[in-house]
Amino acid sequence: MRGLLSWQKTWQSAVGAAAAASILAAGALAFTTHRPAPEPAPIPAIVPAGPAGLIVRDGDLVEASGPVEAARLCSPAPVPAVDRPCQFGIRAPGIKPTHGATLRGRWHPNRLSDIERLPYAPPSAGVMGPGPYLPDAPPCPAPAGGWSVSEAWLTSGLDQPVDDYLRAHPDQFAEPFATHSGNARILVAEVVRGDVAQARKALTAIYSENLCVIAAPGKHSIADDAELQATTGAALSALTDDSIYTATPEDGKIRVAMVQLTQPLYDKLAAIGLDHLILDPWIRPVRP
Repeated sequence: MRGLLSWQKTWQSAVGAAAAASILAAGALAFTTHRPAPEPAPIPAIVPAGPAGLIVRDGDLVEASGPVEAARLCSPAPVPAVDRPCQFGIRAPGIKPTHGATLRGRWHPNRLSDIERLPYAPPSAGVMGPGPYLPDAPPCPAPAGGWSVSEAWLTSGLDQPVDDYLRAHPDQFAEPFATHSGNARILVAEVVRGDVAQARKALTAIYSENLCVIAAPGKHSIADDAELQATTGAALSALTDDSIYTATPEDGKIRVAMVQLTQPLYDKLAAIGLDHLILDPWIRPVRP
């Protein structure tokens, strides 16, 4: 079963080539003006709204969390192999190896300076994304007699007829998923458009295992996700930037996880269309 739409692009080159130029991350610096008063009065900088506020430039104060390997702070990017040095991260001179560190310092292309070690907090930015929400229990009541317990689906590919039917009606259904109730596995089909009772009748005729068919109006359909992949996803796949490490669908958009967001990278992503993207840099500017 193809199951959930799951695709991503992982860039294999090192972070060392990340772009160096970017605009001022608002709020990181403040301008001053001299008045008749004995001391200069600071004038706060304007903080850009939206993803532009995530841009970093040389000298900006930033924070990030992750393991430290060989004086390098590692991002939460996928690791291609066990016991391999982290591929996506930033140099943190003077910081000893550890399983987890939260660092604040001045950002420069490929390194941090003026580093301060803070109490560790696991990274919440630049992560792989929360993924689709899967309920702990099936969103349908159990049938009379309860859900059946069977392990046949592990080897027989029993879900395939349902998957084929849903993809033959991509505007009507969202991507299917499976959940559990005790030792019972339940396949869930969400009807985005159309008659739920009719869809349930058609699916139960071709599927003898546990099945939950529910209405999900307003949710993105299989067709919506396919169009997103064919347009925005294709443009991201053609984008070359050593800072980006994953791009995954999420709620009708694509979450782009990256080491940091520089001005050149922001400009490339803006040309693709920010309305369809969730920009998720791991290194974030520190706001006053």
